[in-house]
Amino acid sequence: MTAPTITGQVALVEDDYTLVINRGGDAGVRPGMIFAVHSTSGPVITDPESGRELGRLSREKLRVRVFDVQPLFARAHTFVETDSFHGLLGIPFVPDDDVVVIDVGDTVELIPRDARRTHVAAQ
Repeated sequence: MTAPTITGQVALVEDDYTLVINRGGDAGVRPGMIFAVHSTSGPVITDPESGRELGRLSREKLRVRVFDVQPLFARAHTFVETDSFHGLLGIPFVPDDDVVVIDVGDTVELIPRDARRTHVAAQ
């Protein structure tokens, strides 16, 4: 059985470590779920033959873990920053001088339990 795919967007940046996503219990979100936050402002990919816009590159900014679920939204704390050394190793996010900017409208996507690294899922 395939796990459900839940996607949405950042609806509110509550503080430096907490955000709200526009999916909640009605969409199947539960506490403990981990979502990847993706940038929506990557470079545009253009077909060199036709000049047609093919889409945008997206990069994962960080991961968040849901701790509060309402019917239509969920609140989540920063869990893993993926653009850093710590993210590459799957170490839980520890703030430092590097700043990851999350914007309202950034996309979020559920990370299926079987796709997580063992040591990340166990925390």
